[in-house]
Amino acid sequence: MNAHHLVKMVNEISAFWEGEAGAENAAKAVATHLQRYWDPRMRREIVAHYRAGAGGLCDTARQAVALLAEQPPAAQATPSSPA
Repeated sequence: MNAHHLVKMVNEISAFWEGEAGAENAAKAVATHLQRYWDPRMRREIVAHYRAGAGGLCDTARQAVALLAEQPPAAQATPSSPA
């Protein structure tokens, strides 16, 4: 998958969650969304993009992907169970 496309998608998801959850909770909500609904390959690629400089990610998206990047690789690979 194209990193530019992933960046666009996570930025759009971030804009949605900023409106729904508020700025202070948006990053966690975005990270949860990515963990639950994105394919593991997509999560690995956005984390790699983040580690390579995070070009193009808005602040909320950058914070959300940072939360994903902090997880052990096994946790990044499987979706979390719904809360």
